[in-house]
Amino acid sequence: MLDKIRAYGFQVLALALLALAIYLGFQLYEARLDAEKSRSALSAEQTSRARENTERMRVALDDARATFRKGEIHARNQQEIADAHAKQERARAAALAAAAADGERLRDQVRAFAAACGGGEAQTVAAAISDCRDRAATLGALYEAADRQAGDFAAAAEKHADEIRTLKRVIVNERTLTQ
Repeated sequence: MLDKIRAYGFQVLALALLALAIYLGFQLYEARLDAEKSRSALSAEQTSRARENTERMRVALDDARATFRKGEIHARNQQEIADAHAKQERARAAALAAAAADGERLRDQVRAFAAACGGGEAQTVAAAISDCRDRAATLGALYEAADRQAGDFAAAAEKHADEIRTLKRVIVNERTLTQ
């Protein structure tokens, strides 16, 4: 009978071990499923982060491109403004040189007119009247030339105003770069 009890004891022990093995097998299977779910979740998280990083990098690249385009536009606008200003400066310099030459010519004419005036000679009344008419006509021509020169100076002042407007354009262009 002891043999029977031992046999039954081993059978119970074997059944208990079998039950324990089945239980541990299910636990192992469940652990593997959890590990697989964790790997899957980790993979999904990595994919999500990779997408986020890619999107972040795309946005940064777009911003860099936009900034570069702004810089290009700014540089082109600055160059156009500088070229226009240089052209205005050349025209202004030429106009001032012409005005200075006209002024000098006008001064020479007035000096010559004043030097020839009234040499103390006795003239007839008709000759004196004719001389006065000639002098009046000459003075009229000289005043007309002075008027033209004043107009040239007004044009030079307007060109200076153009320079101020050019500088304002530069400032506006600089401000657009910072916006």
